[in-house]
Amino acid sequence: MRLTTFEVDAPLGRWTHTEWRPPHLAALVDQVWHFEGRSALPRERQFPGGYLEVILHLGPRFRDVDAAGRTAAQFPSACVTGMQLGPTVIEAPSEPCVVMGIRLRAVGAYVLLGTPADLATGTTLDLADLIGRDASALIERCHAASTVRERFQLVAQWIEGRRAVAPASHPGIAWAAQQLQTHDGMPSIAALRAQTDLGGARFAETFRRQVGLTPKRYARVLRFRRTIELLRADESLARAALAAGYYDQPHMNAEFRALAGMTPAEFVAAERYPNSASLAEAGSSS
Repeated sequence: MRLTTFEVDAPLGRWTHTEWRPPHLAALVDQVWHFEGRSALPRERQFPGGYLEVILHLGPRFRDVDAAGRTAAQFPSACVTGMQLGPTVIEAPSEPCVVMGIRLRAVGAYVLLGTPADLATGTTLDLADLIGRDASALIERCHAASTVRERFQLVAQWIEGRRAVAPASHPGIAWAAQQLQTHDGMPSIAALRAQTDLGGARFAETFRRQVGLTPKRYARVLRFRRTIELLRADESLARAALAAGYYDQPHMNAEFRALAGMTPAEFVAAERYPNSASLAEAGSSS
């Protein structure tokens, strides 16, 4: 098991973040991550990334923050965050916390959870509502584990167990989604559909159910994600627009504002968490 660990001790907080990309689960899982510590600023602004995540709170839980900046109820101990088409803000607990995440590939949620992925689009659902007692059992086993490595192993076993009895995704949908992801949303949707055995309307509907977004919206999010990566690497706005496949910089600016709620220049100037595209924001922790 090859783990990657980042230790952060900075004005933004002190924490340890560990990632694992399990090769034997690569068809369904992009990475499993583990966070332990606390941030100095309570709020984190997140952006669409083209994935769903299973989140396990192994201590004090995060809260959702609504569009008006009001703190909502705590997230469930085990929850699923769906595909997003706009920015979201979460608020950390005031005390140190421990959180695990399973970042799923395009059809990963449909396969592992046995439910249409679009049910979670734009929202966060209680994992127990989707899979029943399996959710609390997973939390309990991870709580009891004595090391981060053991927690990763337990999560992998859980994924393997669910995969063994999981519904199969449509091979054409899985292939098309992977092509879009590999090439940052640039391939022609019509050309991809032509390589499957699905007609236009059925292709779009099946894609939405199994991935969480329609093909066109998924491609939009992936181009936006690529733009974020380029800006984090200090690419100029003009070069980022070209590299991400936009017609010109004004088109990129409009799309960025639609998906991020800010301009690319504002994103570049904002304070970001280390090794992350998320922004650190002040706010009253409750």
